[in-house]
Amino acid sequence: KDGELNIEPLANHSVIRDLVVSVDSFFSKIKEITPYLTPKSEPVTGEFIASNESMENLLKSMNCIMCGVCVSDCTVLEVDKKFIGPAALAKAWRFVEDPRDDEKSQRISYLNDTEGGIWDCTRCMQCVEVCPKDVAPMDRIMEMRETAIRLGHKNSPGYRHSETFYRSVKKHGRLDETLLAISSAGWTNIPRLIDLIPIGFKALIRGKLPPIIPHKAEKKEAIKNIYVKVEKEDE
Repeated sequence: KDGELNIEPLANHSVIRDLVVSVDSFFSKIKEITPYLTPKSEPVTGEFIASNESMENLLKSMNCIMCGVCVSDCTVLEVDKKFIGPAALAKAWRFVEDPRDDEKSQRISYLNDTEGGIWDCTRCMQCVEVCPKDVAPMDRIMEMRETAIRLGHKNSPGYRHSETFYRSVKKHGRLDETLLAISSAGWTNIPRLIDLIPIGFKALIRGKLPPIIPHKAEKKEAIKNIYVKVEKEDE
């Protein structure tokens, strides 16, 4: 910028000295996702054989060189150190999609339910933009979300958040923020709903509390038509 080149340590890493950073956190998150195949039986022919097509698909993630740039630019990790992070989640996708692994359901279940898992990504696109090997970690995370939904993992705050967002905009042409907060927490999750009460009071005092009955967008029907068109394309 302005003819100057700014050189600084990787962000979201503990600095040891100068430009040297610790990679302990980076690799602890890699370890968390069980970065190796877990077949339940012995191969019949001495080794597990995977098709060329399946391996070509895995190249999306296998091209990762573990440089940590996606982690450095991750906006979620800036505020939430519990987030597993784009590099580890892209690595997790590699084993979820490998036909030789027999723990796909267990892997997805963990990544769906754990704090800092696949639903904590904000889809800011930073990891996709900076990755030097076109791994596109965010895309891999979104694919695991779709897999989680197909496997029936629909009772999580992340899924409820995305589904409520989708249905709210489809119905009203805009987001019902009150319903989004309550549905994401879970209608029967009393402790979490109680936690939202102070937030609601603060919003009320500052005049930022969303209306109980959401306003409808002026071009609601046009928005609905977009939904209909996209849903037909997905069929």
